[in-house]
Amino acid sequence: MVRSNFLIAFFFLCSCSSMNITNSSNCSYPVHSPYPGGVLNVQINSALFDENKEGIKVGQGLHLVCRSGFKNVNLISPIPLSSKKIQLDIVLNNKIIESIPVINKEYRESRITITDNDMVSPPKEVLPRIKLEASIIKAAKNINSFSNYFVLPMKMPTKGIESSEFGVRRFINGAPRNRHTGLDIAAPEGADVYAPLDGVVLLSEEFFYRGNIIYIDHGNGLISSFSHLQKSLVKKNRKVKAGDLIGKVGKTGRVTGPHLHWEVSILGTTVDPKLFLRAIN
Repeated sequence: MVRSNFLIAFFFLCSCSSMNITNSSNCSYPVHSPYPGGVLNVQINSALFDENKEGIKVGQGLHLVCRSGFKNVNLISPIPLSSKKIQLDIVLNNKIIESIPVINKEYRESRITITDNDMVSPPKEVLPRIKLEASIIKAAKNINSFSNYFVLPMKMPTKGIESSEFGVRRFINGAPRNRHTGLDIAAPEGADVYAPLDGVVLLSEEFFYRGNIIYIDHGNGLISSFSHLQKSLVKKNRKVKAGDLIGKVGKTGRVTGPHLHWEVSILGTTVDPKLFLRAIN
């Protein structure tokens, strides 16, 4: 049965949708990584931006702007994993001022077997719950709080073995499924999970596919999530610091064993979490 607090969370999150442009004095974003699942990070003259900020379009849509000094700004735009474009343009007043070639990055295939048929083909009565949870997750990923300015790098949220990387083409019981949009870290049940950056807890719930989850808003459109937890140790609206204990590794939801599924998104687009583990100069 879908719980009433899902509905409350959904309408709250929808009221906090993101805008196209954020101005931040902090340019701690991933390095330029122009491939599907990566991040466009291009520097332009700040005077050019300030005079034409309403006429600038970057990449495939939503973008952030951060000032990297007196003379420059960085245009930050996530590249969807599903992108088929061969180049991304920076457009100023309907004129292309720079074209960035998109690298054709190859991602491997992964084939897994799940014995719980309800997790492969859910019963009809569960479908409304699944649909609602997907809407809540979409809204959470699109939060842009314009606060909680962060400084990279992120910290790894748990210790373990990387069992499935970002972008993998997945097959479950032989059938193609959605691409893998996070980093899986295999670890024993009950292993500690830590906040990778400062932020505020958006969600701390139990969902059908993802099991026990936590979503954290780090500010400026940056959201991280943690799925399949044994349990969450934080509640919604709690402020956390990088390195705070937030949960325990588990095997709840659709899984084949205990692990942490870690996702990171910018303005609603999920990108490779490992891009955030390096310091930005």
